[in-house]
Amino acid sequence: MHVDDALGGEITQIDFDGIDLLAYSDWAKPQEIVLNTLLSPSRQSWLANYRGGWQLLVPNAGSECEVDGVSHPFHGEWSRTHVSIVERSEVSVRMRAAMQTSIVVEREISLESDPARIKLTTTLKNESDKSHSFIWGEHPAFIAQPGDRIDLPSASVFDSAGVSLGIWPASHGASSLDVVSADSPHESVHYVTNLSSGWAALRRSEVGVALAWDSRDFPHVWLWRENGSPGFPFFGQASLIAIEPASTWPGMGLGEARKNGQAFTLLPRESRSTVVTMVPFVETKFPVCNVTVGGQIDFAS
Repeated sequence: MHVDDALGGEITQIDFDGIDLLAYSDWAKPQEIVLNTLLSPSRQSWLANYRGGWQLLVPNAGSECEVDGVSHPFHGEWSRTHVSIVERSEVSVRMRAAMQTSIVVEREISLESDPARIKLTTTLKNESDKSHSFIWGEHPAFIAQPGDRIDLPSASVFDSAGVSLGIWPASHGASSLDVVSADSPHESVHYVTNLSSGWAALRRSEVGVALAWDSRDFPHVWLWRENGSPGFPFFGQASLIAIEPASTWPGMGLGEARKNGQAFTLLPRESRSTVVTMVPFVETKFPVCNVTVGGQIDFAS
């Protein structure tokens, strides 16, 4: 496991039995981008430094916005800030950084065993005397091949424009969303909303990956498929699928989330924590029907 403390402690590699689970390609940047998120708030700036991996999005996710006089960059300040490594060992790393709103974020990433899994514990603490709103999400991108399958609980599905596509697994055009499409080049975003339980799985041809989380913290999933798009910033070099537990939908940012009643609030001196687990598993023809944060995976027979 490797993390980049200059970019919000993003995870750049997770290796399981010699197989990379995350999509990450360190191609040449199209240009040098100032990493101060206050000066580079846009989606273009964020993507110029994006190579895949796994990011934490907080206290914003999606579009840049201004809330209570504070400018929130695309996908949140944390994901593009320099974090302090508080503690590191062979099996864990703990990091910390303060946000503009006086919310302090602490994040621990640890390798667990029995069963083998990665556990991500994130704690937000409001260290001010004023209440602050936030939204959050996890942004892991995985290597996926055409024909790999995505399992999710039954829930409503919407396209990037907010148009209903029915119940998962839904179809978009001629493609079913639970099967990784071979269509190239293309990029797509879909929202799976109001999940009854917090889990997802990607059944890959070699090693599958299962995710579990608290659906009270992340009641939705954003599905982002990038496959050979020719323009900025990938120029045909990226092929990945991101399965993103999220507190809001669509990806319009904290300002819209607060208007829609989807934002969370931290009272003065209040803390809030959440745990997300990723479990690798041997590929199977049977769909995943449940995953727990303790690492248990149930398969449909």
